Amino acid sequence: MKPQARFALQALFSFVAVLIVLTFSTRGAGSSPSATPSGAPAAPPQTNGAISPQDEADALHYVIAADREMYCQEFIAHRKAGVNSPDPSSISSPAESWPLPEEMFRRAAESIQSKGAEFSYALRSLRPIDPRNGPQTELEQRGLAFIANHSSQNFYGEEMLGGRHYFTAVYPDIPAEAACINCHNRSPASISQRSHAGDILGGIVVRVPLEF
Repeated sequence: MKPQARFALQALFSFVAVLIVLTFSTRGAGSSPSATPSGAPAAPPQTNGAISPQDEADALHYVIAADREMYCQEFIAHRKAGVNSPDPSSISSPAESWPLPEEMFRRAAESIQSKGAEFSYALRSLRPIDPRNGPQTELEQRGLAFIANHSSQNFYGEEMLGGRHYFTAVYPDIPAEAACINCHNRSPASISQRSHAGDILGGIVVRVPLEF
């Protein structure tokens, strides 16, 4: 199966999974946890049995993170195959045929938004290679600072954006491959602070609306 076809199937499965999550969720059900004054996430409240905003955000993150990990692995394998091939001309350059993982992530997020999805997601970092990936809100700033010091925890809060109330979750983005770290370290933006295996490069921000 051609790489393009394989990724088309993976994308289809991901969208199906997202639709299943949203189909069985009750929009805006229950109250949602917010960040405490100290910056640590509060314990999730009791709900009436319907899926909570936090559960919805967590479920979406499972799908998003799995897709990101699989694409990163395939991208790296494709690049290695091109480097080790006895006939490099037979394999197109990754820069020409395969978007970088960050760019693929952005394209998918924008595609979902263009289809009218109520939720949204994005990559964010306190040390972004692409300035567009820096924190865009005060809550994102606090969330990224929190996960940078608590790599095994997520950050949850609520915010008002564009007149709408959102539940926002920030999840640690830990590279799936050492090659991801090496690529980031080659960027001029990483000269002052190099990353190492296991380091958090940023966060995946997921937003679900609390008002419809």
